Amino acid sequence: MRWQLFHGKNIDYLTIPEWSELGANLAFSLRDGGVSKAPYCSLNLALHVDDSPENVLQNRRIFLEELGCSFADCTAVSQVHGNKVIEVGEQDKGIGVRELDPNIPECDGMVTTSNIALLGFYADCVPLYFFEPQAKIVGLAHAGWKGSALNINQKILHKIQSLGGSLENCLVAIGPCIGPCCYEVGEEVATVFTKEARGSDLISKSGSDRYSLDLAGVNKSQLIREGICPEHIVQAPFCTACHKDLFYSYRREGSTGRMGAFIQKK
Repeated sequence: MRWQLFHGKNIDYLTIPEWSELGANLAFSLRDGGVSKAPYCSLNLALHVDDSPENVLQNRRIFLEELGCSFADCTAVSQVHGNKVIEVGEQDKGIGVRELDPNIPECDGMVTTSNIALLGFYADCVPLYFFEPQAKIVGLAHAGWKGSALNINQKILHKIQSLGGSLENCLVAIGPCIGPCCYEVGEEVATVFTKEARGSDLISKSGSDRYSLDLAGVNKSQLIREGICPEHIVQAPFCTACHKDLFYSYRREGSTGRMGAFIQKK
């Protein structure tokens, strides 16, 4: 299994075709094909970055229609760089998709056994997709350095198990995120991951009191430690900060848009 570029009718996006064959559609959007103006040009999918709400909703419509989904079948939460995970269901359809509602749950992970589509937003943080094909459970998580340090993977996997899923069967996809080539952190953040990175190249010194951090690698290490088979983990071979033509990057641009991560059980 591997991430592949799919050329849709109106936009291109990344996906894993084998997951679709097993019963779950997933996608990660690119930055082109939308209607937003600079500095959010053009397929910005986030409402919280001061882009025109009308343009964001049109962009979401373009993305979801490409995937055969509607606003009414999706849910999105307010991401807060933590490790809280919630279960969502039919009653949550439509929440967080059309507006920044104060009633939207604040969390960074969602799991569901229903056919509701899960939608998250990223511009360097790690998109984590989960699929347990036997129990028919899907999940989506947003892992920045804080969520990674708090091991949001463990929380998602525990939730999947509580719903009858098996770690032995669970598939995980790590989407495009900032790579160690571009993600430099200070000693305070690096120290948080010292134990996780011991004996590996997940952290390397890049200058005086500066370190390169492999955030995707940290999450993959955690997943394996939690019991996910390494062969069941698919990592996207892209750095969001390196590929300005494909992705938004908060680290590179500051004020910018967000890509969307989508997963839905068939």
